[in-house]
Amino acid sequence: MKLQNTTKKDKQTLGKLYQFIDYKKRQPFFRKPIKILMGSPINEIFYMVENIVYEGKQILALKQETNINTIVLVEAKIEDGQLKQVLRISNEFLSEIQGMFKKTI
Repeated sequence: MKLQNTTKKDKQTLGKLYQFIDYKKRQPFFRKPIKILMGSPINEIFYMVENIVYEGKQILALKQETNINTIVLVEAKIEDGQLKQVLRISNEFLSEIQGMFKKTI
């Protein structure tokens, strides 16, 4: 029996190979609107109305329960499939991100 030596060059690739974790980082984590209770010191209820991914970061558009006319943009930190923390978006990215949300909200 003769073994045939094959290399990657011998095989034609039809698409790109993605690592699953890298793929998930590019997808919005929250698919539907959700209710988020912010703890101390804010102690407010927010409703997530849109979730986008920008440079590998999960960006949420939130509306306050008491003031539905104001939208707050935050970065979501997700660990083990749960929302652990929301962080204020730095000013350098704010104008770019606002432009992305204007198309959807």
